[in-house]
Amino acid sequence: MNWKTIAIIFITLFVIETSFFVWSYTLVLKEDRQTMECYYEICKDYPEAWLQDGLCTCYDYDVLGNLQEVEWEVMK
Repeated sequence: MNWKTIAIIFITLFVIETSFFVWSYTLVLKEDRQTMECYYEICKDYPEAWLQDGLCTCYDYDVLGNLQEVEWEVMK
């Protein structure tokens, strides 16, 4: 193999790797944005909130101190 073929292979691998890192970074930012929206906008009146699989669930404590589901919303 000559050096031009090796250079093309490495450039292609570099572009694929960079694309993967950009995609994964935007995915993490989207999840963080949804988590913040769930905790601080949707469930701001409740002491506990969980975001799991795109479902924001708000919890409040009942008289005995147990968590009780109060509200839920599907995140976009």
